[in-house]
Amino acid sequence: MTEIHNVVAVTFADDASAYQGLSTLRTAAADGRIDLIGAAVVSRDAGGRLSIPEAGDTRIGEGIAGGGLIGVLVGILGGPLGMLIGWGTGALIGGVIDLDRASRGDELLAGFSRAVPPGSTALIAEVREPAIEVVDTEMGKIGGTVVRRPASEVLAELEAAEDASKAAEAEARRVVREQKKQAREEKFDERKAKLRARFGLDD
Repeated sequence: MTEIHNVVAVTFADDASAYQGLSTLRTAAADGRIDLIGAAVVSRDAGGRLSIPEAGDTRIGEGIAGGGLIGVLVGILGGPLGMLIGWGTGALIGGVIDLDRASRGDELLAGFSRAVPPGSTALIAEVREPAIEVVDTEMGKIGGTVVRRPASEVLAELEAAEDASKAAEAEARRVVREQKKQAREEKFDERKAKLRARFGLDD
């Protein structure tokens, strides 16, 4: 049977269930029901910052906290760009990158971002699953709500988000340069006017 490569985010009513969900996925993988590539319990603080708790039993898989797909996803959702996307203001990015691509990235990443509201804990995992019923059923038993997207789409949108971030940074630098230039010009004109007034050259 062909396995489908997905990324899932699971929201629970309480933090303890998120940790139970991680253990449940670990058991399902050990039983051969799914292939668990990486998973992490993530927390979002009241200010909107997303992070992986430091405890070793909060994640599965190599590179989760860094170069793995889940690590990259958490890193982007936890940064300034993720906060923009998560709160429905992703359109701000549209002025500096392709609008269609931005819209697709906004929709997909926003789904994951909304799965972890401020002050909550959730489970995000990269899995290969022969049938979605395995994860859905096991998470449903402990009150979990699953958001699922193909891993290839997640990777593509993370790349789009990286492009957006770079474009936004470049635009921000351009605006700062323009503001500094304007300030210098205004200051120069003001100094010149004072000098002309001092020597009575305005008459």
